[in-house]
Amino acid sequence: MPSPSGIFDGTVNLLEKSLNVRSIQHQVLSSNVANADTPNYKAFEVAVDEELRKLGTGRPRIQLARTQSSHLPVGRIEADRVTLKNSPAPALSLRADGNTVDLDRAMGELSENTIKYKTSAQLIGIKLKDLKNAIIGGR
Repeated sequence: MPSPSGIFDGTVNLLEKSLNVRSIQHQVLSSNVANADTPNYKAFEVAVDEELRKLGTGRPRIQLARTQSSHLPVGRIEADRVTLKNSPAPALSLRADGNTVDLDRAMGELSENTIKYKTSAQLIGIKLKDLKNAIIGGR
């Protein structure tokens, strides 16, 4: 018997939220890389695992926290809102300009995030293909 949450027991919904969070993570990481040479720039990150964990607790939405008044307001739909936090400063930095971007770390995280985004997109494709097969009778 199908659950009231949908034909795939919320799997597609969770994957959709995962894509949204990973897309925001990509934007944040790209911003960090773009500002790698900006003096006093503080790197940010999205706590992706925390945000996805929130989705599993029955809370319907994830929220954005604006941590400084100088941050631009985010005009995304409610389902796309996430909490941004400052990335931990590198343990050893030879930079005297106050910038906390670790370019190697940011590029690695960007690659990992891209792989996870593509995986979620492929899983949604498989679920929708299964739905299509069910509708047309497996032909």
